[in-house]
Amino acid sequence: NVLYVNNYFTDKYPLTINKKTKQETARILNSLNIRSLDNKQTGIIEHLILPEQHKLNIAVYLLNTSRDKVKIYLLLFPPEEKKVSSLVSTLAADEEERFTTEDLLPQFKELIGENAAFKRALFTAQRAAKSNISVLITGESGTGKEILARAIHQASTRFAKPLIDVNCAAIPDTLIESELFGYEKGAFTGAKAEGSKGYFDEAHEGTILLDEVGDASLQTQAKLLRVLESGTFKRVGGTKNIKVDVRIISSTNRDLTTLIEEKKFREDLFFRLNAFTIILPPLRQRREDIALLVDYFLKSNEETAKRNFKFSHAAMQILNSYNWPGNVRELKGVVSYAINMSTDTYIRPSSLPNFLFAQVEAKSAEKIDSSTAGELNNITQATSELEKKIIRKVLEEAPTRSAAIKKLGISRRTFYQKIRKYGLD
Repeated sequence: NVLYVNNYFTDKYPLTINKKTKQETARILNSLNIRSLDNKQTGIIEHLILPEQHKLNIAVYLLNTSRDKVKIYLLLFPPEEKKVSSLVSTLAADEEERFTTEDLLPQFKELIGENAAFKRALFTAQRAAKSNISVLITGESGTGKEILARAIHQASTRFAKPLIDVNCAAIPDTLIESELFGYEKGAFTGAKAEGSKGYFDEAHEGTILLDEVGDASLQTQAKLLRVLESGTFKRVGGTKNIKVDVRIISSTNRDLTTLIEEKKFREDLFFRLNAFTIILPPLRQRREDIALLVDYFLKSNEETAKRNFKFSHAAMQILNSYNWPGNVRELKGVVSYAINMSTDTYIRPSSLPNFLFAQVEAKSAEKIDSSTAGELNNITQATSELEKKIIRKVLEEAPTRSAAIKKLGISRRTFYQKIRKYGLD
């Protein structure tokens, strides 16, 4: 068996690399069964370590080499596999203990939680902030990817320089070059007379956040890859190569490895972006953090902090039982709603949005729970609640917004009106 090693494992052990050609490596790996050593996501790494006391029968091969990164595979022969598995388990325990004693930098304090997987993500991000290595942040919508990206930038040596947020899904292919790289005067009809800088210009010596990178078109991906490989770009209408120094942070709620298999995402761009992967768990997998987040949201607003709002036990039970498809962002919205609906500072279930009471069954129509049906004043309100839930469910399941519009059977204009109406954008 071939056991591949991810960032976590390689953080721990330096080992001399026995270089092989890509062709030979690919041939060897293709003839064997590849599986994960510790069920963690694989990544591109720069070095590999093994303590001298752990001498194993290991052959090391390289694959997907590029100018400055390499993916490393370990070929382990029985019974060495058990030794390495044991070693990883020991290291994992050591790492968990270290997380409980290490302090987070102030830049990460806005990310609230005690869940082990969440804290591991924060400490990984804190380590990543110290270098200029590319970072890929993955996680569902609303888990805090943008906040984490901002914290990484602010904790880095580039903190005094700009952090430029680029929504990769929102830029049409016809505008991608001018938006990313700018244009010279007279480059095209309607261009500013003096020309314009692009995102990479603005981010020079700072950081670019490639938000929703999994939704970028293949044309956009090609443009990004070119500048990431060469470190230079040309403005639209220009002939001069402009050198740029930027740190790349990417975020996505998509599974990029699946998109690569479907030929919807470039593998070479993935390797450029995936030097350091951070996975933010969804809120439903860190329910112990719900009370902490509620308390934080109540105190983060000066006005509500003075009034000393508190959720009743029954209200907290409802929050803890809900599945939170919108994650932390959705929880924040619910807390804000409850504050505004409450007649006093003691927040009861009656002040919570009706959709929290609905029990969603897998692969069945969503139903409004009978215990709260009486709280709906009329048919119009009931219809709106159901419509909101249907749109949210389709947004969660559809790979793109265009697919969601097609599935809902409504016009693009109506779709965007409704997601704004229900706060789903």
